[in-house]
Amino acid sequence: MMLAAMTMACALSAQATNYESWVGVWEGQLEGKPGVTVTLGRDSGDLQGTIVFNVVARDGGETHVMGHDAHVLTHVNLNHGTLAFHVIRLGDSRELHLTMRQTSDGKAVLECADCGGPGATELLRIK
Repeated sequence: MMLAAMTMACALSAQATNYESWVGVWEGQLEGKPGVTVTLGRDSGDLQGTIVFNVVARDGGETHVMGHDAHVLTHVNLNHGTLAFHVIRLGDSRELHLTMRQTSDGKAVLECADCGGPGATELLRIK
């Protein structure tokens, strides 16, 4: 019984440590401008967050952000080093499935299997 309790405590501690490596603000660039920002926190104990997709345009050859598409992350799940979550797409209310995988200290890759946009996006922890 004591061994089972110690094993459970170690597992919970390891899970908390994994969460902490995700907490922060992650940013991906698109043509030299912020293209996507993922903000993750644990204010209520569980990992929660938001994602903002920036609409980037080119006027006269200069790239600038012309709009934002903000979402709350739902169904957040950390499994074997991959953070999975869903967002509801504006316009058609379709649920999109995204994943983030840390590649090195302070870097991650964001992918969306059903977004229909660009492939993987490299993210850098900025805070």
